[in-house]
Amino acid sequence: MLMRRNAFFLGLLLLFLAGCESAGPTLSPTQPPPPPTPQPRTAVPTPVPTERPVLTEAPLSGLPANPPISLWPPLAVVIPSDSGQYGMSQASVVYEAATEGAVPRFLAIFEQVQASKIGPVRSARPYFLEWACPYGALFVHWGGSPEALKMLAESDCLYNLEGMVYEGAYFWREPDPQVPWNSLFTRSDHLYGYLDAWGLYRFVNYQGYPHKDDAPLEDRSPTQTISIANAFSYPIRYVYMVQENVYLREVQGRPHLDLLTGEQHRIKNVVVIFVPQELIPGDEAGRIRMDTVGEGEALIFQDGRVIRGRWSREGFQVEMRFYDPEGREVAFNRGNIWIEVLAPGQKVEVVP
Repeated sequence: MLMRRNAFFLGLLLLFLAGCESAGPTLSPTQPPPPPTPQPRTAVPTPVPTERPVLTEAPLSGLPANPPISLWPPLAVVIPSDSGQYGMSQASVVYEAATEGAVPRFLAIFEQVQASKIGPVRSARPYFLEWACPYGALFVHWGGSPEALKMLAESDCLYNLEGMVYEGAYFWREPDPQVPWNSLFTRSDHLYGYLDAWGLYRFVNYQGYPHKDDAPLEDRSPTQTISIANAFSYPIRYVYMVQENVYLREVQGRPHLDLLTGEQHRIKNVVVIFVPQELIPGDEAGRIRMDTVGEGEALIFQDGRVIRGRWSREGFQVEMRFYDPEGREVAFNRGNIWIEVLAPGQKVEVVP
């Protein structure tokens, strides 16, 4: 199911350390990482592919592709919601899903990124791994739940960059005075440097999504507001801007900013999927399990309008697809996609 020839080797140790935080050594955000610690014998760098398609556009976002995108896998980074985030506006796809206590966490999937600061970086949950799996991504995290660490140790569809192993090499600490444990950061050249140091090349030619041009101005809805009030520990709102054909994201009634740029998140496509969820029996931390394979209701927002369709996914290594009521696959506007993961029955308010 999940991790290919990775750098992860701590098995039982990481299971023991799974909810812990460590200050660790310090690395300046501008300092090049030192040579990596030797990998365990079980980790074998991926051979350079003899055939690699030349991509002219990023498969997930549909935006023009820079030449290195054909070489490296996407980067999938677990980022918390209870501190400010850095660099997330460059992600092609962002999943927002509940963790313990309905506090959401993000999985940001970057197909191409240039960012001097990405994070904070937090711990993994199984559903984040499952959503990242079809892309052969470099999965970037610091620890994880016992179930997530077990999946990483046993699976082979992802590369794994464990912050607990490489803190001080590819990560550094900047304490957050309000949420002290949200303090681990990385940057794009550190992550690509890690891939380059171990020869971890793209090994999955994922399909991505079909794309379309933005609707002409006269075909767009003049206004639209999407509100999710009670699914998470904070309310979310997306406000449509017709001229720019983007949705401005708000959290707790305030603009949601990428602190790397200071600008409000501007989303080209907003998707709400309804996924069965349940508490894991006997889990004292209150962790939850999600059914990421199957199908369910989906709301797809673009051009100021909503498509009331369905999501479908046939297996852990199969990409998620989206369909309209007639069963046709939905084409997205070129640009980023934010996917809100709700439980069936949770409410979304849409005001035209």
